[in-house]
Amino acid sequence: MNISRRSFITGAGISTAASILPARWANARDVNGEREIKLRFAIASDLHYGQRNTPFDEFAENMVEWINAEKKDKGLDLFFINGDITHDEPGMLIQLRDKHLKNLDLPYYCIKGNHDYVDEKPESPTESWNKVWGYSTNHTVEHKGFAFVMADTTVAAKSNVYLAADKKWLAGEFQKHAKAPAIFSFIHIQQRAHKKDGWPAHGVSAAEQVEKAEAVMDLLETTPNIRGVFHGHNHNETKMWVSGERRYFFDSHVGGSWGAPRGYRIVEVDSQHEIVTYQIKGEDKKELNRNPLPQSVRA
Repeated sequence: MNISRRSFITGAGISTAASILPARWANARDVNGEREIKLRFAIASDLHYGQRNTPFDEFAENMVEWINAEKKDKGLDLFFINGDITHDEPGMLIQLRDKHLKNLDLPYYCIKGNHDYVDEKPESPTESWNKVWGYSTNHTVEHKGFAFVMADTTVAAKSNVYLAADKKWLAGEFQKHAKAPAIFSFIHIQQRAHKKDGWPAHGVSAAEQVEKAEAVMDLLETTPNIRGVFHGHNHNETKMWVSGERRYFFDSHVGGSWGAPRGYRIVEVDSQHEIVTYQIKGEDKKELNRNPLPQSVRA
């Protein structure tokens, strides 16, 4: 596959990806079958807990049920909620945590989205992300030797500005984990500009942020052991985009008032460090797409 650093593949071009996977991936749906799964994790985004005129408690219950079922049926190591976990109300962070997320049967981590505001008032229970979740909005988790790097792309208070991730912080984290078999990066707002070069809507758009975000893209695409970048924010997207040496994925949404069918994404790493990801439609467990995450898209 010969792809330039600024080219892309839309979902239309990869909808038959399962047919071009190596033979041992083609029917590898049973994690207890021919592949020995070393790591398996799930990603969901855009719960929008608290959004008016939506059954947000039901959405939260569904999400917890879906992820716990995956844990029970096939096993899960970790779960990531990739932004917009609440909808404009800082107090909803604690309500969601204490009413629903406490029922998850595995470790979970939250990435800050553009609707996830903090109170910032001194001594407020939601004064900071750290006060609610125990870690900052830029945070890295290590598990089984793999690195999961979660970057903040949003402002603290209500605003329509989408930010470039902190390149300096990212570069430092990537360097710390240069020997990890794989790095997975979670960034709520896509760093490619809004509708640039065929990319979807709702990317970084302010001129001063676009330049910074392209520098982040360069970093993502020149760090050898990054195997996948995962975005939220765009509720309509469940597909993959390719730029340079990197693959970028969206996972629809699990709540809110609009978008593609609600669901979540699974990532599996086998004992040979070969990686595959697929999107699941939550209500009927239908697999919507399946793609490998090779070391290089030119391989």
